[in-house]
Amino acid sequence: MTSVQQKTRPRGPWLGAFLLAFLVMAIMAAAPGDSFAEPRLPDRVGGVPVIDALDTDKLSVGRHDFYFAAGWRNSGQPIYVPVIVIKGAHPGKRLLLTAAVHGDELNGIRVIHRLAAVLKPDQLHGTIVAVPGLNQPGMNANSRYYVGASGGGFQADLNREFPGATEGGGTAELYAGKLWSHLLRVGTDLAVDLHTQTQGSAYPLFVFADFTNPTARAMAFALMPDIIKNDPGEKGTLETTFIEEGIPAVTFEIGAPKQFQVHKIDRAVAGLENLMVQQGLLKGTVDTPKVPPFVGTSYTNIYAGVGGIAVLHVGLNDKVEKDQLVATLYDPFGHEIERYYAPHDGRVLAIATDPLREAGAMLVRILH
Repeated sequence: MTSVQQKTRPRGPWLGAFLLAFLVMAIMAAAPGDSFAEPRLPDRVGGVPVIDALDTDKLSVGRHDFYFAAGWRNSGQPIYVPVIVIKGAHPGKRLLLTAAVHGDELNGIRVIHRLAAVLKPDQLHGTIVAVPGLNQPGMNANSRYYVGASGGGFQADLNREFPGATEGGGTAELYAGKLWSHLLRVGTDLAVDLHTQTQGSAYPLFVFADFTNPTARAMAFALMPDIIKNDPGEKGTLETTFIEEGIPAVTFEIGAPKQFQVHKIDRAVAGLENLMVQQGLLKGTVDTPKVPPFVGTSYTNIYAGVGGIAVLHVGLNDKVEKDQLVATLYDPFGHEIERYYAPHDGRVLAIATDPLREAGAMLVRILH
């Protein structure tokens, strides 16, 4: 038997140094807190493409559905926000529509669905970006608020968190920051944020608008609501954050929460189509309602003095006069506890829809 001797290269000191360096790098890569790589997102979920930033310039004419990766749950799973983009065949403005920034305010979702179903890209001058369900954690929890799990659970009003933060912020602030920086703000020319009243109460068709921005004022009237409040806005809301950026925006309140109110949805769709005509996204003639909206600048809430069962004597958008009886509160046996009167002339802007009212709960809101 013949043996074959294999030649090997002598192992010099360089090999030990290489192995040591490799080991050090591996330990550093594995050490928690020393480096961070965000988990890889899937390309699609349920057949729908997943994005972490929106660039409408790269899209073809037509409708596009996406899931926007807006954050991470405490289980490590991504939070997906649905986005509908309708890119028109003709150049024009980019209109942003958002719904359910408060998770229990759902009429706006159906408004977006209805509008997206009828818009024809070949007739559209510009682009519609619609977000039918901005606050996914709140929607999942049946809550107005952004509901987090950290620290045993917390609630934050997402519509007071914008523009949010891209690093170093709290959970809700980071969620708002990702939405603002990578989805909502970039390229937007006009914005309408769709809301309702919160649970236990209701609005008519109603618009908050800052009249110091003339385009926002015009948008408010084009939506053809029952009531408009000339309002300077509130820090952290989507509407005010856009206005501060010089982008015309309004808040469109559409009825009551946790339901689809067909008549109000029909009117809201018609109002948005009218706004799109006014702003040049659609061809046509701008409609003017036969009855103009009531415009006010401030409101007064009438609160229950004690707990009890409320009977209201006025409805939404009713005209009221000073000292008019608007509500009566009863005890559990049906005995009258207290009567409530309008403090000034005005219009009924909001009402309690739940008759069971705690002390300090709103009964009626009157705009003047």
